[in-house]
Amino acid sequence: MEKNAPNAVFENADDGSSIESLLGGAMLASSIDCVKLVGVDGLVEFVSDRGRLLLELEAETSLVGQRWTSLWPDETRPIVEEALTRSLRGEVVRFTGLCPTARGIPKWWDVAVSPVRDTTDAIRHLLCVSRDVTQQKAIEHSLQASEQRFRALADNMAQLAWMADAHGDVFWFNKRWTEYTGTTLADMSGRGWHKVHHPDFVEGVVARVNEAFKDRSMWEEVLPLRSLDGNYRWFLSRAVPVTDESGRAVLWCATHTDITEQRILGQRLRQLARVIELSHEAMLVWDIEDGIILWNKGCEELYGYRRSEALGAAPQELLGVIPSDGAESLRQRLLRDGEWSGEIMHRAKNGSEIWVDSRLELIRAGGRNLVLETNRDITERRTADAIRDLLVAELNHRVKNTLAIVQSLASQTARTQPDMPAFVASFIGRLQSLAAAQAILSDAHWSGARLRDLVASQLAITIGPSDVTTLTGEDVFLPPQTALQLTLILHELATNAKRYGALSSDQGRVAIAWHLESGAPRRVVLDWKESGGPSVDAPRDRGFGRQLIERTGRLPYLQSKLEFPPEGVRCRVWAELPEADQTGPGYFDPGGGSAEAVGRAPFPPPRSRRVWRRILVVEDDPVDALRIEAVLADAGYLVFGSARSAEEVEHALRELAFDAAVIDSEAVAIDAEKILDELEARQLPVIAIGGERESQAARQDRVRISRPLNLSELLDGLARLLARR
Repeated sequence: MEKNAPNAVFENADDGSSIESLLGGAMLASSIDCVKLVGVDGLVEFVSDRGRLLLELEAETSLVGQRWTSLWPDETRPIVEEALTRSLRGEVVRFTGLCPTARGIPKWWDVAVSPVRDTTDAIRHLLCVSRDVTQQKAIEHSLQASEQRFRALADNMAQLAWMADAHGDVFWFNKRWTEYTGTTLADMSGRGWHKVHHPDFVEGVVARVNEAFKDRSMWEEVLPLRSLDGNYRWFLSRAVPVTDESGRAVLWCATHTDITEQRILGQRLRQLARVIELSHEAMLVWDIEDGIILWNKGCEELYGYRRSEALGAAPQELLGVIPSDGAESLRQRLLRDGEWSGEIMHRAKNGSEIWVDSRLELIRAGGRNLVLETNRDITERRTADAIRDLLVAELNHRVKNTLAIVQSLASQTARTQPDMPAFVASFIGRLQSLAAAQAILSDAHWSGARLRDLVASQLAITIGPSDVTTLTGEDVFLPPQTALQLTLILHELATNAKRYGALSSDQGRVAIAWHLESGAPRRVVLDWKESGGPSVDAPRDRGFGRQLIERTGRLPYLQSKLEFPPEGVRCRVWAELPEADQTGPGYFDPGGGSAEAVGRAPFPPPRSRRVWRRILVVEDDPVDALRIEAVLADAGYLVFGSARSAEEVEHALRELAFDAAVIDSEAVAIDAEKILDELEARQLPVIAIGGERESQAARQDRVRISRPLNLSELLDGLARLLARR
């Protein structure tokens, strides 16, 4: 039949020229696409000249006889194989896939695969026409990226936003708008946005917006918008036209910025301004970031600064609040709690110190943090109170510190000594060292100690009169806490030098030198250098002395570095010193129960106020025991232990009283479950480390924490147990 004549050619087409003749040479020459003929076996039978050019094939390279699907990369091949399968079933298939050229240039192809039938209507070939659409794909990806960036910006901006066409019909709202109003695009499209405006304002807003649309001018005003919960908030609203080259508005872009807090603040400040101005008490308003914005006559009378001198200044700098870290602490407390009241020292223009009863209230509005501050002069009363409170606080502080140090020395010395005589000798030596430091501090009324006196006293106690040590350094005065910690370090270094180090031989020497480092904060650097003694090897075990030096050297105001070169032990200690100009008291909080003299170094306070709670620690691992005792002591607890045997636990329970216990339920040397039952019988709260967790309903006085040991979890669990009691 005539209509099947072309197909008959395929039956006799055994070479490329016959196929090209069949397909039409003129058609192939004019086609901008890559044309291939693929057999039912999936092998390429023909590639057009234009296709070879697009595929960047070399003259000697031929694709004929290669499997068509193998020409595609792995990630695209499943799509190609599916298209091949469907075409062999008689479908015309079209797909888009990525395939590099022969030179490795990646290209995107739009491919149409059509079956070619013979006179019997059987599929004999597949016609594959591939068009290079790489440029179109790049444009699509660019448009998609631009759309994604626009959506990310528009939906995550702080303002409500919308766009309208040239006639003022709104066709887009951002996510902030729909979340705030609780509406959809369908609700708001066209003029639907009128519904979220306040009834008293909507008529005027519509008139002014229409006038702006008509004149192609920017629209801006302050108006209330209704939120999802039905309440209204004030917004600064602005719409700007986007014009084409002829100046014709093609669309409008609008934003609404929430200024409710600013309006409330403005009204409140206007109401307070008159009251503040007429008050004889010192009252001021200041921005946490930008300084003083209101300064009344009471402030001028109390501090001596005129209004023109005060406006714009930071109150902490103008009024000389001491110390600087106290000002930052006050700032953080205001931001957290919103208010602060207490007694604080200011400095007047003439340099005199003024104590005031200060009350501060934080007012947040429009991203600004404003503080209303009222100050009443209490200088005379505060002078007397400060002396009394300082003496009481100092006494409490020193007694507790001394007891804690003695307890720690006894506990740690007992763990590292094999028998009672060795324990007594080591413990007495450390107590004498501590007592010598206490004597030096007492002579100076606990204001501090001279470094040279401190070093000399420790060498005299440990080594005795000797000419094998040299002391070199300027006159440095240490704060009390630093002096005590340095005393313990010096004692351990001297004891080690006498027993095992340089001073264990007649030729050994110890040189101790110190100097001041410039910079902020000021620091004194002390170097301990041993020489002439036996060759030194780094100890494998970490004895109490080494642990004490390394642990003490990690304090915020004291660092140390201990080394063991063959020629002799080296130790460097850096101690932070108080600023020279800190001579008076700083912030005083009557609720805090303490007053800090700012002439001291800024020692870190305990991390909680759980003071005088007695805790029994039962742990047979010395490393874990040391960690547990340290964190409990730092948190303000009185620690007893660590008990490492059933006998020690029984003795402690028989002779002492406790508020809670921390016990290693997996300890090998003790019957942990028996002890846990005994503690439960005594109704004593317990932190059990390790083992299987229990339900809180079953064990109300027991919290079990897992290993590895998390010290924060331990503290939190202990706090919860004690809070129930």
